[in-house]
Amino acid sequence: MSEFSESYHLRSERSEDAVELLRSVHRRGYVYPPSNGWVTFVVAGRTFEPDEELVSAAMQPLLYYQFAEDHGWGFALFERGTPVSQYSCHWDEDDLEVEAAQYSRQALEQRIPVLDAALLDVVEGWLEPQDMDELLEAEPAKLFAQALGLEHYNWLSFDYVAHDYVAQEREGGGNLIEVT
Repeated sequence: MSEFSESYHLRSERSEDAVELLRSVHRRGYVYPPSNGWVTFVVAGRTFEPDEELVSAAMQPLLYYQFAEDHGWGFALFERGTPVSQYSCHWDEDDLEVEAAQYSRQALEQRIPVLDAALLDVVEGWLEPQDMDELLEAEPAKLFAQALGLEHYNWLSFDYVAHDYVAQEREGGGNLIEVT
């Protein structure tokens, strides 16, 4: 089975900020506890595009992250509804399609502390990939998430979390907040 991850990461130390954001736009989701200055959450209705209402309603910097193991990856960092840095790379068999014109390391660093600048340097070396096999082996999407200090990003989507949440609730544990 291939990984399909899609998540949001709000620059905040409070889970309640993400809960309030989801409720303000009437979206269902699950919110993780804060980690490294990020509150990760997932939203019902996988689209592999940022939710415009959600993005517009966010008062803190909001990172949208997506990774489809067999198809591509990308992110968009928004500040008050405006994209300030974004990137996408998609592939189909041997064809690569890269949209890197809106990538800005400066915008990233101005709005969020990069946890590992050297790792981000490595990622930037993969923003214009020439070889598909090397790209897949390098996993720049995961390196990007690690460079920014995201704890929750791997195999992460509303569907994955909803399935796991039910299992955790049956076992009497879990640290997620369900927003309905």
